[in-house]
Parts: sequence; structure tokens; C-alpha cells
Amino acid sequence: MECMLAGKGLQTELDDIIKEYAPQATISYMVTIHDDEEPVRYVAARNEDTVHASASMIKILIMLSVFEAVSQQKLALTDQIALTATPRVEGGGALQELQGNHTFSVLELCRLMMVLSDNWATNLLIRTLGMTFINDTAKKYGAAKTSLKRYMMDTAAAARGEENVTTAYDMIVLLNAIFQIREQSVGGHEMWQILGRQQFRDKLPFHWGEEVPFHHKTGCLDRVEHDGGILPLMNGNFGLVVLISNMDNDEAIQLTARMGRCCKAFIEEKLPV
Repeated sequence: MECMLAGKGLQTELDDIIKEYAPQATISYMVTIHDDEEPVRYVAARNEDTVHASASMIKILIMLSVFEAVSQQKLALTDQIALTATPRVEGGGALQELQGNHTFSVLELCRLMMVLSDNWATNLLIRTLGMTFINDTAKKYGAAKTSLKRYMMDTAAAARGEENVTTAYDMIVLLNAIFQIREQSVGGHEMWQILGRQQFRDKLPFHWGEEVPFHHKTGCLDRVEHDGGILPLMNGNFGLVVLISNMDNDEAIQLTARMGRCCKAFIEEKLPV
């Protein structure tokens, strides 16, 4: 990725915020510029290749894998999957509130996984696709350090060290893959729209206002808070990814919001068009 010298100022501002509020935490970020059919340019970055537990950010890869499987005619978005195909799990989402033998289409599960971060929907899609196919999709798109090793809420696997992982760089790679096809295919448009309907806006976009579109996904675990997506502005489309580990969650959420406010202000007011 080509680096913009104008981004040095933003990098300094973000690093100063980290130094003040979280000098002991493990923090990665990337701020990038995305153009149609052009290489990604980065404005600012820190520890972009550091591996973090991915939390629900891995769901971006799973969604991309769903549409990859559809393009290969391995499944259809209309295929029906029964809730009983995997055990009920807690955490984010709405399916855990249902009773009875419901079935959902692949597309419905994908939307629930992304918009509401539904863990049961995610596990149903993982079972349908298979972990090998999902990890092969990561490799295909160049997300070399991203790996799915366990189902959502599988605490036993996590205790064995089987953790889903990613990097800020890989998240930018996967987001850019969706961005590049958002107007070129039905699947690309659907993924882009799904990212834009994310209902959790307490991190990067917290200070921007509800009217500002942000095509993104969040993630959290104990002492882990992530957010990343693409922000379309008048002067361009900007990738923003912040991954925070080893920090109390409430403080990490506030820090991510500060970083989001800093990024948007710099892009709009200081970055040359």
C-alpha cells in the first residue's frame, strides 16, 4: 500500500491520544483511502500487522465467504437452514430469544450475523460453509493472518487456545474487497448495504451523529474492543480500523470514539483533497 505523507499529522494525533489514555494497551489502527479499481493508499497506521483476537470482526470474513460460496454455486442465498442445526448460544443477536423449530435463509442469517452480530446465526453459517472454506477465502483475498479456529461462544475451545484472530491490515483488505465490488455485482451491493446497516455505533462513529453513514462491523470480548469499516465522505472513501486488546472494555470504547472523532476531523479539515 502506498503511504500518504499528509497522513503523518493524523498519525501523530492518534498516537498522542493512545499515549495519554492507553499507554499499556495493545492497539492497532489503519486509516486508508479507497478508490474504485485503484490500489489502497494508507493515511496513517500503527501495529497494523499485530495479531489480535478477532472477536466479531471475523464475521466480515464469514459474510465474504458466504457470497464467495454463492458465486461458486456451492449454495444459494435462498437455501433454508434450521435453527436446530447448531446449539443455541448466548451473546449478541436475536435468535436466542426464539422458541420453536424456525428456519432461515442463508441471506437472513447473514444479515442477522452482521447487523445484530447474532452469534447463533454466525455458527449456523460456519457449519454450513465449513471452517476450511472460510479460511481458504481469507487466503484468497490476501488476509494472511486472519483465521477462524472456533465457533462463536465456544469457551472450551478458547480455553484450549483456539482463538479466532485477525489484524488491522487484514480487515482493511477484506473491507476493500467488498468496497471494490459494491456496484459491480448483486452480492457486492448486498454486502455493502449490510455493512451500512450495522446497529452498534458506540465506537468509531459515536461522535459523528446517526446521519453519517459508516459501513462497518464491531467486535468485543473481555478486554477486547474493535471497530472497522469504510466511511464515505465528500472528499473520498476512507477505511478506518481500530483494534484494541488488553484494556478495560468501557475505557476502550471511549478511546475508540475519541480516535474516530479525531480521524473524521482530520480527514475533513486537514487532509488535502
